[in-house]
Amino acid sequence: MNSTKTQDAPLERPLSWLRNRRIGDIIRNKSVLDFGCGINGWTARSISSRVKLVHGYDPTLKEIKAFCNGVELFPDLSHLPLSNYEIVLALAVFEHIEPFILIDYLEILYDISAPTAIIFGTVPTPLSRPILEYLAYKLKLVNASHIEDHKVYYDELWLKHILAKSSWKLKEYSKFQFGLNSEFLLVKKNKNNNLTRNIKNSNISLPSPKQ
Repeated sequence: MNSTKTQDAPLERPLSWLRNRRIGDIIRNKSVLDFGCGINGWTARSISSRVKLVHGYDPTLKEIKAFCNGVELFPDLSHLPLSNYEIVLALAVFEHIEPFILIDYLEILYDISAPTAIIFGTVPTPLSRPILEYLAYKLKLVNASHIEDHKVYYDELWLKHILAKSSWKLKEYSKFQFGLNSEFLLVKKNKNNNLTRNIKNSNISLPSPKQ
């Protein structure tokens, strides 16, 4: 995994802005974790005025970063100062994680979030793959390293299959951008005690596409 990826390609920032628009008001006055926030924390910084607090997590960070608007970004999940986040954002992140590693991450997110927490995220659909590859490799409009790093192009069925092995369930799923992208809302199941993970003993390394 190349940890020096950037978002310099022409469409990276507009695509990020379009994803951020999907968030809506679910974050208002909530404590938010931006999971896979990237080294610049674009999403976390853009929503800071609407939330109670927002922290970002990305393993490509070399150290904790703090911004003047109160946003803090962390390179390690065990460094996060809260264990009761109300909202977890995962915008364009799940597709970069191997499915069974994603299941492990979902268990950790379960443990560091409030009982009524939700995960809101976006993932590109299988339909988008040839288009994204054309934009990246031929037109150079999106970052090719991000597209190369895609492990899975999720549809609703595949997402449900992964979630069946986790402590979360799919509450809402819909497509946008002409079916090329999708958004989902996850809520907690009643968790079996033997699934509980100790975050400080976890050495999972999250591939982060967003810089």
